[in-house]
Amino acid sequence: MPGQQTERRSPAYLDIARDLGDEIRRGRFPVGQNLPSERQLATEYGVNRQTVRAALQHLRTQGCVAGDHLGTYVLAPRDGQAARPSPGPAPAHAFPGSFLRPARAATGHGRLLRRQPEHWAAAALELPAGRAALTYDHRLRDTEGRTLQSARSWFAPVLTVLVPQLGRAVWALGEAPAESGQDADLGDLYGWAAAAGLRLRAADSVQLARGTAEHAAPDGLEVRRTIADQHGRPLIGTAFRIADESAELRYADSQAILPGDRQPRSAAAARRIAEPDRAVLSSWASPNAPDRGLALRARIVLACEHASAEDAAGRLGHSAALVAAWRDRFRAGGLQALEASPRRARRRPR
Repeated sequence: MPGQQTERRSPAYLDIARDLGDEIRRGRFPVGQNLPSERQLATEYGVNRQTVRAALQHLRTQGCVAGDHLGTYVLAPRDGQAARPSPGPAPAHAFPGSFLRPARAATGHGRLLRRQPEHWAAAALELPAGRAALTYDHRLRDTEGRTLQSARSWFAPVLTVLVPQLGRAVWALGEAPAESGQDADLGDLYGWAAAAGLRLRAADSVQLARGTAEHAAPDGLEVRRTIADQHGRPLIGTAFRIADESAELRYADSQAILPGDRQPRSAAAARRIAEPDRAVLSSWASPNAPDRGLALRARIVLACEHASAEDAAGRLGHSAALVAAWRDRFRAGGLQALEASPRRARRRPR
């Protein structure tokens, strides 16, 4: 419950994310409508806005919500579950990411330790030669315990300052032996970075790799990923090893790491408007329609069926950001999303 001061066994942002997720599933926040503002949520839960941003980012990675300049709004569930971005090419939303084919079910396990980085990573992160760096070893294994993907990440020291959660994990590492380290779950690292105001981008290179006892990927592929922030500072270097029969490498180089709005499976399919919806939209878009705001939103959706947001914005005389926002809200929640007020939602009494 908001405002209660109780001892937490999990991070505050996860508690908030779970609470909001429960309310979304119960229908308190309809599809296509805004959640309360960051300021309002921070007040209700008694936390700062960075904690709220981390909670909303966690919901985005689960495919429950998306954001635009009008606010953070609810996405439609898919097959009774929270809608998730398409798996595969990644980078996957959980750190460090996955290059496994969607059909390969796997569970992850990570360890935080200190280890000397590989030469390419030391150079990319501008780390001193021959010196151990904060390292994260992560393995994805199938149900029989076989390693399908291994990933080793090295962090620039400044990242532990910029991202407090990572800094606390390093503090907890304490005096653990450098080679053994301790179990750790950094899956929410991208969300932590977003809450800290970092916008991360990745550049990848792919090469063949011979299996080793250390990486346990037999004659597969290696992907070397360097992640920098919006200022160009290199922060993370990761070497992925993937068994070739498990690899899924359809992705665009230098793409944004942090998830944005859910992308449609097919652009053409996403643009098509069902005939019943088209009839309603046409009636709303009538020049004599009483609700001018609703008429504009309907015209935006109709204009985007056969044009990009930029082209539709030029024809309608509005900003591309506004056009893209209402187009995406219609794709997320249908007609009811257009009927919703763009103002921030208020929490209903429990």
